[in-house]
Amino acid sequence: MDLSTTYLGLSLRNPIIVASCGLTETAERIQQCEQAGAGAVVMKSLLEEQIRESEADMEKELSMHPEVMDYLRADLDMRYGSEKYINVIQQAKKEVSIPVIASVNCYTSKWWTEYAKQIEEAGADALELNVYIMPLDFTKSAGELENMYVEIVKTVKARVKIPVAIKLSPYFTSFGNFATKLSDYGVDGLVLFNRFVQPDIDIATLSTKIKPSFDDPVGVGRSLRWIGMLSGQLKLDFAASGGIRNEDMVIKMLLAGASAVQIASVLYAKGLTRIQEMLQGLEKWMAEKHFSSIADFQGRLNQKHSPQDTTYIRAQYIKAIGGRE
Repeated sequence: MDLSTTYLGLSLRNPIIVASCGLTETAERIQQCEQAGAGAVVMKSLLEEQIRESEADMEKELSMHPEVMDYLRADLDMRYGSEKYINVIQQAKKEVSIPVIASVNCYTSKWWTEYAKQIEEAGADALELNVYIMPLDFTKSAGELENMYVEIVKTVKARVKIPVAIKLSPYFTSFGNFATKLSDYGVDGLVLFNRFVQPDIDIATLSTKIKPSFDDPVGVGRSLRWIGMLSGQLKLDFAASGGIRNEDMVIKMLLAGASAVQIASVLYAKGLTRIQEMLQGLEKWMAEKHFSSIADFQGRLNQKHSPQDTTYIRAQYIKAIGGRE
């Protein structure tokens, strides 16, 4: 049974990618993911805030010597945050044979163009941009916000030759148009979708807090819808993300047109052995359906190829659901 697939131009032995998380933070953990059967890994993200905080601390310490500050800022990217990250990439590439995809969690192009180049030179096979710009400025239009994402893609793509994917939220008014725009500016793949921590209120202590969204039941259907709609229209690779917990979900995403799936929360809950369990379930289903490779069915039920052409575009309740008006 051939479980191999291609994602971002990279050959993967199977479509299961360990998403950016603590399980991919070190070379040793990346090696454990490979041994557990992963087809690739996305490294734990390097955060823009890490660099901003480091610069702020350095400015405070050197406030009496602005000429020294100017000198050191020119070399800031090698002194804070990225050096350790680069070392992990280099070490991992020596120890594993599966693709290692670096990840940066950013919201401006200023901080990441040089990091992207360093990541490429360290040997990363691809780069995933994890971008979410909170629309806090109510004077900015949707188009202006979208252009900020496009600017990040343009500047990073201008600096590196390795494939670049962008991990997005679903919160865009015309998502198909936005995805097309990103494709036009050279992005190689889309990861759909990001999941976020959510605000909550503790009514006992009258305080706000943050809670994770590991069990978002909407996430899988949202990814399935947009991968199904876009995979037959855009010449991009798609990775499904957000709440994928079993082989059935993997199969559905592949049928919709995904090249791969990214998983993390299920590995925290069930352990790395869950990868092999999901792969075995995928193989069993393929045998039952007489598919010898993923290429035999990938995208078979996307919007372009599916005879049920309203499945992906119908968002409101209809009479057919439960036989009710």
